[in-house]
Amino acid sequence: MLTIAENISLPALFNNCSLFCVKMNKKIVFCNCGATLIGIDRLEDISEYLDPKNYPYTLVQDLCGCAVDRKGEIVDLFNTNEQFLIIACYPRGINLLLENCGLDLQALNLSYLNFRELTNPQIFKEIVSFFEGEVPEKSAAELTSSCEWPPWYPIIDHSRCNSCGQCADFCLYGVYEISDNKLVVVNPKGCKSNSPACARICPQIAIIFPKYEHPGAISGSGRIDEIAEQQRQYQDIDAILGSNIYQALEMRKAKRKSIIRLTAMEQAILERDKALSEKVEIYKN
Repeated sequence: MLTIAENISLPALFNNCSLFCVKMNKKIVFCNCGATLIGIDRLEDISEYLDPKNYPYTLVQDLCGCAVDRKGEIVDLFNTNEQFLIIACYPRGINLLLENCGLDLQALNLSYLNFRELTNPQIFKEIVSFFEGEVPEKSAAELTSSCEWPPWYPIIDHSRCNSCGQCADFCLYGVYEISDNKLVVVNPKGCKSNSPACARICPQIAIIFPKYEHPGAISGSGRIDEIAEQQRQYQDIDAILGSNIYQALEMRKAKRKSIIRLTAMEQAILERDKALSEKVEIYKN
């Protein structure tokens, strides 16, 4: 079983201990990532495998989206008295998404299957091992994100982040803020899709884009080659910011202010036009 040991608390270990003879219900949580990483064929293959097997599972239609607009439902999904097998992408990224929803991972019993690294037959084998020959009561549920925007946005690994603010200075769309000396993502909807440049220049390798198609630290892998990442970062900083980093960041900050002013002006014009249109309709009636 692929398990991140540090995310299993002592109570969770006790629940698994035969000394206490406490049997915990087991459930699968399957994130299809909006089918952007796993692909429609693999998604259907896994769903068709789970349905007739009587395995209790919840299909999460894009955990990244649900972690923004369905946080309460995500919290309700994970019961501390149950064991969960999460089929999704990198566990590091999944853990950060769950923490952002307000979950205490130390209180949960979680195992992981990374569909970015495992084939479907390997996943099916691990599912059988997870249930250990049990005949669970079938239940199927679905949690769907209501996001009307592509849920591409960064999440912060605060175990690595030192709140230097370089990403906030670089970002043109007001995605980040420093609050109480802590970097936070305040505007996930503002992030430009498929553009992880802020993560590429992060000196602490602390920014993750779970939907980033290339494997590695930026997409959430917990296996980080620090030396290789440093070399990659030097190349990316030179390519993105050039030799004068501070001047480039100041120019980005000025451009961001200009974009914010333009966005505010466009919004004001839309609101004005809407008000004028409503007045016209009133006069007509």
